[in-house]
Amino acid sequence: MLAPLGLIVAFATVLPTAMGHYTFPNLLYKGAKFPDYTYIRRTFNHISHFPLFDLNSTTLRCFEDENIPDPGTLTVKAGDTVGFTVDGRIIHEGPLVWYMARAPTGKTASTMDGSGPIWFKINQTTPYIGTTPAPIETFKWPHYNASEVHIQVPKCIPSGEYLLRVEHIAIHIAFMEGQHEFFGACAQLRVTNGLGTGAPWPFAQFPGAYRTDEPGLFLNVHDNWVQPDRYEVPGPPVWTC
Repeated sequence: MLAPLGLIVAFATVLPTAMGHYTFPNLLYKGAKFPDYTYIRRTFNHISHFPLFDLNSTTLRCFEDENIPDPGTLTVKAGDTVGFTVDGRIIHEGPLVWYMARAPTGKTASTMDGSGPIWFKINQTTPYIGTTPAPIETFKWPHYNASEVHIQVPKCIPSGEYLLRVEHIAIHIAFMEGQHEFFGACAQLRVTNGLGTGAPWPFAQFPGAYRTDEPGLFLNVHDNWVQPDRYEVPGPPVWTC
């Protein structure tokens, strides 16, 4: 007996969420929630929600779909807080990492492709020791089950146009090399009122920032002997003003 078409469609719709996959479709700013992929480059997985595994793919830069329409560029002030919604919630272990990249000379936030060593890390989350003794509870993450994530635009960066890149690295099955799952998106920002006193450094590039065998991407977070305070977040160190 064939299942009704409506049931199949409904199942296909909820399947990505049930599998623990997610996207970052909406930008949040000053109490406003913008429509899907407004000021955010539409991601390759905007329908499937599937993660990216390939660290050598240029898709890792902004997770964007091919031939996307320009989503527009949002004007914000340095020091303001912006956020992303999480469609599906973050329900896997792993760090939440934030990068920014300034548009090169002759480019804007909408025309830059994110290539080259232009990305600087502005924030990352690390695990802490939970109170539940079960092995799966050894690593706790501040943003676990989050439906929104937020970040402050550094006050000291120069005014200009930037990409803001949010990334969650799911490492729940990273005990098998190469089984790290990447979810992310890039927002296009025009930053004003920047103090210009900061000099972001060091810079990373995508692909190239991560190795599949590095400690933060190849480990078993469910083992009791793993110490959360020794977890090494992949990529360069965080730059602060």
